[in-house]
Amino acid sequence: MRKKSEIKKAAFAFIVLMGIVSLFSDVTHEGAASIIGAYLSLAGASAAAIGFTSGLGGFIGYSLRLITGMVADRTGKYWPMTILGYIIDCMAIPALALVPRGGWILACGLIVLQRIGKAVKKPAKDTLLSFAATQYGIGKGFAIQEVMDQIGAVLGPVILFLVLLLKQNDDLFSAYSACFLILGVPALITVLLLLFARHKFPNPERFEPDTKTAAKFKMNRAFILYIIA
Repeated sequence: MRKKSEIKKAAFAFIVLMGIVSLFSDVTHEGAASIIGAYLSLAGASAAAIGFTSGLGGFIGYSLRLITGMVADRTGKYWPMTILGYIIDCMAIPALALVPRGGWILACGLIVLQRIGKAVKKPAKDTLLSFAATQYGIGKGFAIQEVMDQIGAVLGPVILFLVLLLKQNDDLFSAYSACFLILGVPALITVLLLLFARHKFPNPERFEPDTKTAAKFKMNRAFILYIIA
């Protein structure tokens, strides 16, 4: 039987590894988010079409989580859903590089598809993290994830800024296509790291303490304040 200290170290390693996955994932889709509006305009989309696509994508990306979360809980297929969601989420973005001029409808479809991928992965991924966070500290565990997320969210647009700076004399539509193609690199790294995490930690639910010894949930002041916020 593994010692408690060893389990805690393994849980921390899992949280950090998944944090790195989140970092590269955010480089990919936050980088894309920084130029997607202008790109759709260049592809021929009207302001109304861009607004509708953004709203539809956001609505699907959040509302679908209610269904995918229930499916994840009932089936227990947390890893398969996380991996599937990440593949859809990450691969839809570099696919935008293949959209031809005037192909704004295809581009809008890929954006909505990316949001669907995010909806598939998010509940399952957060559940996996919650298992490990019970060992390391729920607040600290998710704080590490958020920090890594934000690092990726900053790096993505900065990378594309440098790409567009180097291609400022090129055709703008081609330069944007090159940006999405370059985002395929962190997208691929995201998927590879995720598969490595799955190989290294196939059963994160084992991090969770025995339900008999785990502390019971209480509707305390901190939780109520969180809900109000």
